Amino acid sequence: MCADGLYEIAFSGPRRSLGPPGRALLICRAGRLFGSDPRGRLYRGRLRVYASQAVRKDFINAVYETPPRVKPVPGTTTDMLNVVSISGEIDALARNQNTTVLVGRKAVDIEITYLGPLSP
Repeated sequence: MCADGLYEIAFSGPRRSLGPPGRALLICRAGRLFGSDPRGRLYRGRLRVYASQAVRKDFINAVYETPPRVKPVPGTTTDMLNVVSISGEIDALARNQNTTVLVGRKAVDIEITYLGPLSP
């Protein structure tokens, strides 16, 4: 994610635990992330830029929240928060890339595609 804009995240791993069709839309504005997926999960977070010599990487720190209308996972109760952390490293200059992020404690393969700029 090299610029403010709209991004599509496609979950490309064998387990698409984040739901069909395995995609989410994210908006990046001034290092802040906002988005959702077809199941109604809300994504929010931040990008941190790490510049060291010739290497530049962004680190994603985010969460997704499951909406209250979704049934709780077996072994949980309705009063438990359905917030899952997301973290990972991305190529700050790529318009399209494949990478792996941690969703909770699970590694999930994703493809990130820049769709276009935001209006001012």
